[in-house]
Amino acid sequence: MKNLALVLGLCTALTAAPASAQSTRDCDTFEANARNIYPPYEETIRHFANGDIRLIALDVGEPAAAAFHLMVTHPAGDEPFPACTLISSRGTLGYAGLWMDRVTAEYDASVGLVVTLPAQVFDGTDFRLVELSLTVNQAAGTVTASAVVADTVEPPLAPAGTK
Repeated sequence: MKNLALVLGLCTALTAAPASAQSTRDCDTFEANARNIYPPYEETIRHFANGDIRLIALDVGEPAAAAFHLMVTHPAGDEPFPACTLISSRGTLGYAGLWMDRVTAEYDASVGLVVTLPAQVFDGTDFRLVELSLTVNQAAGTVTASAVVADTVEPPLAPAGTK
């Protein structure tokens, strides 16, 4: 009986879809290479904060189920040059798709620019739609990212701007 309660509790916890941290790292990687930017550029590159913050979708090709990454160029606090943060699903694995045409942004004075977009991840057995959320704090020069499973969102058949 104890084992059944444990299993049921685990199933409930897994279906609650908590936010999970996404991998953020410096752009000094092969994924953040300019050759991975792809057209249509007006959909795969988005500008915010008078151009000070840019979101750039990247496609590294392989692995096909995790080929898309998001590069964010942003102010680096007190530094004179912009910083660059690469966002991936986990470790060096990216997303199966990014819907850059469905990006929304809102400025919150207490945390910075909050950007959300639908993304697709491969969990090892199935593809899951998630809502990717990132916060860019221009004053601190930081980017944080998280994702929540969002199976209720109906994306277009193919992510806009994917190959």
